Amino acid sequence: MKRRAALLRLAVLPLAAGATGCSSLTSLDFGRRALPAGPRPFDPATDTLAAPLSEPESATRMEPLAAPELRAHVTALVTRQFFVHALFAPTQPPPDAATRLALVREVLRRDQTGPVAGGVPVVIPGYAHLREFSQLQGHVVRAESAIVWPHAHQASLLSKAFAGTGSQAQALAQLLPAVAANRPAVVRLYRQHALRYARSLLVFGVEDGKDTASFAAYDPLRPGKPVQLTYDRGTRRFAVSDDDTASGPALGVEVVL
Repeated sequence: MKRRAALLRLAVLPLAAGATGCSSLTSLDFGRRALPAGPRPFDPATDTLAAPLSEPESATRMEPLAAPELRAHVTALVTRQFFVHALFAPTQPPPDAATRLALVREVLRRDQTGPVAGGVPVVIPGYAHLREFSQLQGHVVRAESAIVWPHAHQASLLSKAFAGTGSQAQALAQLLPAVAANRPAVVRLYRQHALRYARSLLVFGVEDGKDTASFAAYDPLRPGKPVQLTYDRGTRRFAVSDDDTASGPALGVEVVL
């Protein structure tokens, strides 16, 4: 039961300090809080997990976490958490098992919307980046990454059932400054009137034009290639490049981090 409780209390997020250390942090207006900018661009080839997270074998199965879209949401959160709070140091000797576990727990327990504590990232020695670390130590990340997310229940979607284009314009206003400041944002896609979340993305890049804003995003369920999340300023709607059925007037985008 203690293990179970520990798995359920974790919250996730990220900072990435470059290989040469942390750069100075600036502020950006992101929703209700001023968040620090990231020190470098997000790289989906190295800053993502080698495989989407699954439920720990030792944990009792829970239906909410069993759903692929919810496991993918956890994967997006964990990916961002490592980007924001971990610094990989490949030239240092790798730690022992107990130290690796402690480091992963430290990354995951840090504030989801804050900078590194005191400006000091969690240094993970012996590995070049998250992709390599999760290839070799994925079981450690998986076992420590279960999360209960408050927006997973249907009640939180009731207000979105009749959300109009204004809410999507607000999502755009949150995404643009965050991504421009190298602060990847986790978003959840939902179908208005269906009261169901469809998938989660980690948005990390943008090409902002006069008529459209095209965001590059990492989808844990389809990790091979970034997808495009495009906002049309004329219709004030989002569309997803690889899923015509999830695009159009009924598609909603919620920025959660």
